[in-house]
Amino acid sequence: METPEKEFKAKIAGLETQVDVLESEICKLDELLRGCGFPNGVETLKRTVEELLKRSDGKNPFDES
Repeated sequence: METPEKEFKAKIAGLETQVDVLESEICKLDELLRGCGFPNGVETLKRTVEELLKRSDGKNPFDES
């Protein structure tokens, strides 16, 4: 049986791995976005989507129904 300290350290290691994976994914997404015309990557995409939602009163501007 593991001690609480060992369990805690194992949980931290798992979370650190998840953070590493997520950071890699965000960096790749940012790179792809910059390559297809969003000058500041994820940040530009975020501002663009916020503006679209504001203009459409919070409704999905791509919803065809």
